[in-house]
Amino acid sequence: MAQWERDERLARAFLELADTLTQGFYLIDFLHVLTDHMLELLDVSAIGVILVDARGQMLDVTASTHTAHQLEEAQIEFDEGPSKDCCYRRDQVGPVDLNEPATAERWPRFTKAARTAQFATVAALPLRLRDEVIGAVNVFHSQPTGLHPASLRLGQALADAATIGILHQRLSQDQAERIGQLQIALNSRIIIEQAKGALTAHLRIAPEVAFERLRAHARSNQTSLTRVCQHLVEGRLAATTFATPQDRPHHP
Repeated sequence: MAQWERDERLARAFLELADTLTQGFYLIDFLHVLTDHMLELLDVSAIGVILVDARGQMLDVTASTHTAHQLEEAQIEFDEGPSKDCCYRRDQVGPVDLNEPATAERWPRFTKAARTAQFATVAALPLRLRDEVIGAVNVFHSQPTGLHPASLRLGQALADAATIGILHQRLSQDQAERIGQLQIALNSRIIIEQAKGALTAHLRIAPEVAFERLRAHARSNQTSLTRVCQHLVEGRLAATTFATPQDRPHHP
């Protein structure tokens, strides 16, 4: 990416992360915008986002890849990993080398799952405004030295901008609306998983590939991922829309 392109993308990222007070704000789509910008600007392998609800429980909200999604879910299931430590400490965790014995001692099950997924290092950046932490962003890389300090500083700046955007949006809501927003995000996750499963079955492709095609379609049509998945699940968008000549669609 040329420097002028990077500068333009960076300016667009901060502008979009500040634009949360418009009608039709959907938390999960906003966080997809964050992961898209981070993935391109930080030059990393994958991004995952976890939010913390009013009871302090972690919720797996979104990720840039199917594999990263699985690792976010694993952290919640195993009750260990960089996201939990990041939210508890209210500070950045890592970068951590996943091949170090100390990491396996610290997070035994998460480390095994992350290494199986071919990741070599991970960091967690807090979604934080002063003392309030609303979640964490996990940054994964396939190379042991792939997470550079400058990239993580930029990643934290983007995470800070996203946090401010989310909190500003919450200020315009009452308590019931804020709780409902998280529920809508979880419902959107279900719709995305259903759409991913439908593509996987119909086109006989891997879930990772299905997820990337859904994201690519949303980006190219300048629409939200949730809307694309909803239309696919409801039958308003055909699975063949996402097919390539190499696919072998299933014909019932």
